[in-house]
Amino acid sequence: MQGVNVKSEIGNLKKVILHRPGDELLNLTPNTLEELLFDDIPFLEVAQAEHDAFADILRGEGTEVVYLEDLMTEVIDANPELREQFLDQWIFEAGIRTDIYKNIIKDYINAEYAGTKDMVMKTMAGINLQELPGSDTHLLVDMVSDRCKLPAACTYP
Repeated sequence: MQGVNVKSEIGNLKKVILHRPGDELLNLTPNTLEELLFDDIPFLEVAQAEHDAFADILRGEGTEVVYLEDLMTEVIDANPELREQFLDQWIFEAGIRTDIYKNIIKDYINAEYAGTKDMVMKTMAGINLQELPGSDTHLLVDMVSDRCKLPAACTYP
């Protein structure tokens, strides 16, 4: 296997990995803009149109456009045992440490997003706490906190 080898910063780009903006933009809230380096909440349709134009320009220049969600789906479909490992890592990186929320989230993803690509897209978009079934946990943190101020609770990750 050959490592990354870049001989020219101005040569032709042969292949690029992109992610088309999706439902993750719908989960942005004004209080998260600063930490995510956004000035304003982007409009999904405009962001997608701009992305599509950019991807078309790349294709027009002979660059192969590969989508991250398709690569993830391909890898997980080729190795189904990676789905569980991927979800565990995703939940961990979202800062979810309580077993009750780990189980609620995992059960929700597996029940509602059984298809690999659907699961990948949902993990990219994030989960809003209010969409989780059984999210009334009676945990102290839930009782004293605004639901959107819980650690990674408003959107995972």
